[in-house]
Amino acid sequence: MQIDELDRQILAYLQEDGRMSFVTLASELGVSEGTIRKRIRKLEENKVVNMVGITNPLRIGLDTVAFIWIEVDRHHMESAMNQLKELEAVRYLVVTTGSHDLVAMVVVPSREDLVILLNDKLSKISGIISTETSIVLQIHKQIHDWTPFQHLKNESRGL
Repeated sequence: MQIDELDRQILAYLQEDGRMSFVTLASELGVSEGTIRKRIRKLEENKVVNMVGITNPLRIGLDTVAFIWIEVDRHHMESAMNQLKELEAVRYLVVTTGSHDLVAMVVVPSREDLVILLNDKLSKISGIISTETSIVLQIHKQIHDWTPFQHLKNESRGL
């Protein structure tokens, strides 16, 4: 799906306040409420945007957040990924380059639960050669803003 400037503006506003009403959004962007409703519906149908509430795990008793770098036998990659995706504790799973094949972010209630996850669950997934785990001690920045860059020069992106 191609997104245009109005779609980008809608996404930018929704990233700031996902509960903003269609009427308010229409007023801010100078278009009709019906246009906003249709645009957001189209963005949702094309999986460009998904409206969800984001929970802070540390505030609801999930006190241990960790990243697990995983090396996997290439012949078992698909199977290992599918089994990892099924684990409730795995909240983020990506294929990477470098010395590890996958990175998983896991969230569990305690360090004891992390030990159980590593020793009892991950150890049973065939194809996993090795893991390296880092526990998150503090979070200093966590954003969920994926609004597309707009006409920015490379030097001004702040990357």
